[in-house]
Amino acid sequence: MATYIVTDCITKISYNISGETFSDGEVIGFFIGEDPFCGVVEQETTDPITPLSFYNSTFLSCCECLSSITDSLNFKFVKCGTEEEFNIEATNFCEQFGTPITGKTYEIQFGSNTPFCATFEGLTPTGETNYSYVSGPFTFCEECGQEEPISANTESFFCVKLCTESETTFVNVAGPHPIYTDLYGTPVTQLNMFALGGPNGLNN
Repeated sequence: MATYIVTDCITKISYNISGETFSDGEVIGFFIGEDPFCGVVEQETTDPITPLSFYNSTFLSCCECLSSITDSLNFKFVKCGTEEEFNIEATNFCEQFGTPITGKTYEIQFGSNTPFCATFEGLTPTGETNYSYVSGPFTFCEECGQEEPISANTESFFCVKLCTESETTFVNVAGPHPIYTDLYGTPVTQLNMFALGGPNGLNN
């Protein structure tokens, strides 16, 4: 039998698994000792097999394989910028994205609520339904769900004096405000300040 490099569906860690003739990209189930794993066949190798490993069976997808080794396939996510955990039933995710990758961030929506960004942590015994998946994967939380800048504080205006031959008036003019990135990677417009140098900064 040949030996193949097989990449774990969830963690992307590679193992050398001996088995029947596999095709590149094929999904297989395998064991290391008594622990079941699912992985994607990458290529044949001459390196020694991973100790205590043996091939189990072939599947159509990682989700199908993972469903065979769990009582109920559910994914655990942690919301970006918080420690809030979300345990989500896997069916919708598998249909839309396939299998999530540990450490990658995805944009998720519950029902019609505002989407949020969360990082995949692994499998979990139970999960909720009614979640949909908006986009991803992203390497960092900061790359996920980028939107128009949110604002902070009360807006300040320039007071401009307008003089004519007959009268003098004052009008408020909104100036360019600086934008910074908060601790969660979200752009924030600082409304009570003005950008140095006007709209083009010091390039005016």
